[in-house]
Amino acid sequence: MNRTRYCLTVALVLIVATSNAQIFGGNPPSLKFYELNTDTVRIIFPKLLEKQAREAAWLSHQLVKGSTATLGNKLRKFNVVLQSQTTASNAYVGAAPWRSEFYMMPDLSNLGSGAIPWHQYLSLHEFRHTEQFSNFNRTIPKIAGFFFGQEGQAVAMNLAVPDWFWEGDAVWQETVNSEQGRGRLPLFFNAYRSLWLDGKNYSYQKLRNGSLRHFVPDHYDLGYLLVSYGREKYGNDLWTKVNKDALDFKGLFYPYQQAVKRHTGIKYKQFVKDAFNWYKDEMKTSDAKPYQTLQPITKPSKNNVVSYQYPFVEDEGSIIALKSGYRQIPVWVRIDSSGNEKKLRVKDIADDSYYSYKKGQVVYTAFATDPRWGWKTYSELKIWNPTIGKVKKITSKTRLFMPDLSPDAEKVIAVNAATDQQTNLQLIGLYDSTNVALPNPNQYMFTYPRFSADGASVISAVRNAKGEMALVQTELSSNNEQVLIPFSNALLAYVQVAGDTVLFTSSQNGTDVLYLFDTKQKTLFKAAQLPNGNYQASFDARSQTLIWHSFTTDGNMLLKQKLSDVQLQKENAIAPLADLYLSPKTYAAPDLLKNIQPLTEEIKRYRSGLNLFNIHSWRPFASEPDYGITFSSENILNTMVGEYTYTYNRNEGYHQAAAALVYAGLYPQLFVGGSQTWGRNFQLNQDTSITWNQTNLNAGFTIPLNFTSGVAFKNLTISSSYNTEQLNFTGIAKNIYRDQQFNYISSSLNWSIQSQQARQQIFPKWAQTLSVRYRRTTDGVKGNQFQINGGLYAPGFFRNHSIVFFATAFSRDTLRGSVFSNNFPFARGYNAFNNPRMWRFSTNYHFPIAYPEFGIAQMVYFLRVRANLFYDYTAIKSLRTGNVFPFESVGAELFFDTRLWNTQPFSPGIRYTRLLSVDKLGLNLSKNQFEIILPLDLF
Repeated sequence: MNRTRYCLTVALVLIVATSNAQIFGGNPPSLKFYELNTDTVRIIFPKLLEKQAREAAWLSHQLVKGSTATLGNKLRKFNVVLQSQTTASNAYVGAAPWRSEFYMMPDLSNLGSGAIPWHQYLSLHEFRHTEQFSNFNRTIPKIAGFFFGQEGQAVAMNLAVPDWFWEGDAVWQETVNSEQGRGRLPLFFNAYRSLWLDGKNYSYQKLRNGSLRHFVPDHYDLGYLLVSYGREKYGNDLWTKVNKDALDFKGLFYPYQQAVKRHTGIKYKQFVKDAFNWYKDEMKTSDAKPYQTLQPITKPSKNNVVSYQYPFVEDEGSIIALKSGYRQIPVWVRIDSSGNEKKLRVKDIADDSYYSYKKGQVVYTAFATDPRWGWKTYSELKIWNPTIGKVKKITSKTRLFMPDLSPDAEKVIAVNAATDQQTNLQLIGLYDSTNVALPNPNQYMFTYPRFSADGASVISAVRNAKGEMALVQTELSSNNEQVLIPFSNALLAYVQVAGDTVLFTSSQNGTDVLYLFDTKQKTLFKAAQLPNGNYQASFDARSQTLIWHSFTTDGNMLLKQKLSDVQLQKENAIAPLADLYLSPKTYAAPDLLKNIQPLTEEIKRYRSGLNLFNIHSWRPFASEPDYGITFSSENILNTMVGEYTYTYNRNEGYHQAAAALVYAGLYPQLFVGGSQTWGRNFQLNQDTSITWNQTNLNAGFTIPLNFTSGVAFKNLTISSSYNTEQLNFTGIAKNIYRDQQFNYISSSLNWSIQSQQARQQIFPKWAQTLSVRYRRTTDGVKGNQFQINGGLYAPGFFRNHSIVFFATAFSRDTLRGSVFSNNFPFARGYNAFNNPRMWRFSTNYHFPIAYPEFGIAQMVYFLRVRANLFYDYTAIKSLRTGNVFPFESVGAELFFDTRLWNTQPFSPGIRYTRLLSVDKLGLNLSKNQFEIILPLDLF
C-alpha cells in the first residue's frame, strides 16, 4: 500500500470512529419542524417542543457568556434538532455535518442522569461538545479541514484528543452548572469504586479499550475522574493548555500524553495513577464494608459479568429475576432456595428493563417501531404468565413505562410519556375496557409508580420543574395527591410497596442508600448503605427478608438479609445531593437552572425543502490509475444525502464527473445518480485509437422497513431502479462503431431476522437472512441475471460458538461475458468464474480461541482471537454440454478482534484454504492457498 493510500485509510478509520448512529429519513413528512434561529444556535423542533427549544437556546447563550473552565473564546454556530418521536433517551453532537440531535424521551431512571428537565440536562452536556469542536479547530485540524472538510477536522481532533476527555469534560460542565449532573451522582462512581474495592488495577490500555470478559468502566467514567482531578491539582487552565499543545501536535507521537507531562511535570502514567489514588482516598475504599458481610443469593461467574435485576419472591419462596450478562441476553430466571437457577423466558427487546410481578404474572414493556419511520418508536405493555408460558399484548403503539400490577393482578398502572415531554399515570384494565389517564395538574414527571397494598392508591417518585424529587401518593378514586416525602434536591428511585412500608433508593453521601418509609407512622429509616449502592429492593413477607442487589465488578449481585438483622437507622429527611469530590476552588459556576428563562426570539417554520444540499466534507483519493475527489453532502434533518465525485484516469486520460442523491423524506426513499465520462479510449491497432464519451444514469426507490418486535430484530428492504448507459463514439471511431445504448431494471429484496446478541457472542444465537436480486435489460440487447442468497446462524456445540450456513443460486443469460457484473460468492481459494448457472453451499464453524487483552504502544489493542473452520462447495453448469463442475475447498480462518488507536474496532484475519477439486478439474493452481483478510468497512 503506498503512502497516500495509507494516510487516507487512517483518516477513514477515524472518521468512522467519530460518527454517530443516526436515522436516515426517520420522521414522516406530516411532522412539521420549526426553527428558533439566533447568532449562537439554531434549534429545529416540532411545535409541541417550543418551550423546550426556547429554554435550550437560552441556556446556550448563558453558557457562552459565562462558561466555567473555558476551553477558549471561540464558538461556531451550530444546529440542534429536537427529536420528539423516539422512546430512546440520548443525544450527540456530530462534526460532519455540524449538528446536534436531542432524543427528547426523558431518562426516567433518576439515579443515572438526575432529575433536572431532560432538555436542560442535554443542553448543559451537549453544548460543551460544541465548545470543544469550536476551540479545538487549531492548526493541524484546520489543515485537515482544508483537505477533507468537516470530517478531516474531526479526524485530526480525535487523533490529538482522547475520547475520555470529550465526555469527561462534558460531564464536568453538566455538574458545575447545576445542582446535579453525573459528577454528583453516586451511581456514576460505582464503576471505579467497584474495581478498587475488589483490588483490580487494570492497565490504562484495558481501561481505554474495554474487555469481553471483565467489567471495565467506559470513557465517561474515566474522563470525568481525570478531568476533575486535573483541575483540582493543577488548576482550571490545565486542560486548556494541554489541549492546545496536543492539537498543535507538539510531539508527533502521543501528543496528548506529552502535553500532560509538559504541564504537570510528571509522566502521563504517573498522572493517571495519582488521580486514581486521590479518588481512592476520597472514597475511603480501604474502609468500605464489602457486600460479602451479607448473604449473597447469586454467585460470580468466571471470565464473565452477570447481572440480576428486579427480584420478586414467589409464593413458594423461589425468586424470579431478570438475568443478563456478557454471555447471556436478558432472560427471566427462577432461583430456588438452594440457589439453583432455571431459565424461564427470553425478555422482549425493550428500552425499559423494568417489570412487575404479582399473583404469578409478570407485566413488562416491549419495544415496537413504525415499520417505515425509524424515529417513531413505542413502548408497549405485555403480560406473561410463567406457569403456562402465555404472553399477551395489552397495548399497541403506546409510550408506556415502568408498569405495576395491582394487588389483585387485574389492573396495571404505568407512566405515559408523551412526545411533548409531559407524563401522567395511565390506569389500564386487564380484563375490562378500563383505560384512564390520571390528571397531572402540577405537571410532575412520574417515575416508578406502585400500587398501595390495598390497591386504592399509587405511590410514585416524582420530579418537579426544578429537578427536585418527592414521594407522592395519588388516590385513584379522587385523584387527590399527598406528599409523603417532601421535595428536595435528592434523587429517589426503585419504589416498592410492602404492606404499609415503602422501599426505595436515594442518593446520600456518595452512595445510593436503601430506605424504608412507614406510611402509617410517617417515619423514615435507612436500611442498607453498601458502598456500591443498594437497588431494586423487594420484601418477602413470608420469611421477613429483604432482597436487593448491589453493584460489583462481577455484575449486579442479589443479596438478602433478615429484617430482624437489619440495623434500621431513623432519619428525619432525605439528604440532598452533595458536592462529591468537588472542591470550590475548581469552579464558581452559578446554578443556571435556577433562573432559566425562555429565549423570546421569533419562531418560524423550518423549510426543510430549501435546505437539502449541505456539502460538509471532501475526500481526495489517489489509487493508481484513478485520482480525484469526492464531496459529501447531508442536510441537517438527515433526509437528503449526496456524493459528488470528480475522477481523472491516468491510463486513458479520461475525466469523469458523477453524482448520487438519495431523498428519504417520503415513504419510499428516492434516489437518482449519474456520471459523465469524457475521453475514454483504447488502441484498436497501431494507427487507430478508438475514443468515446460515456453517460450513465439511474433512478429508483428503496423502501426500508423495520418490523422489530418481541425477541427478534426484523428488517425488510425492497429496492428497484431503472438504469441507462449511453456510449457516444468520437473522432474516427464514429466511422467504425455505432453509438450504443443499454437500459436495464434492477430490483432487490433483503430480509433479516435475528435474536439479541450478548457481548461475547461472535454472532447472534439465531439469525436468518435472505436476499434476492433480479436484473433485466429493457431494449434489444437481451440480458438477465438472477441471484438468491440465504443464510442461517445457529448455536454451536459450546457457548459462544456459532454454526453458519450459506447457500447461493445464480442464473444469467448466455451472452458471452454477460451484460451485468457478477458478485457470485465463489468457493474460497479459487478464481471466480462467470457461468450462466452456478450454485454454492458453505458451512462455517466460528469459535473463540483466546482473550489476550493486551496492547502495543497504544496503537492496537487485542481483545479476542477467534477462528472459523469452513467447507465450501460451488458447482458451475455448462448449458451447452450439461456438465457440472464442482469446486470444493476446506480451510481455516483466524481473526483478531482489535481496537485501533484505542477507538476503532478492527478485525483483520488470515485464511488458509485447501483446494479439493484441483486434480479432478485439471486447474493450474496450488492446492494450498493463503490470504490476508481485511474488513471491508475499513475502507
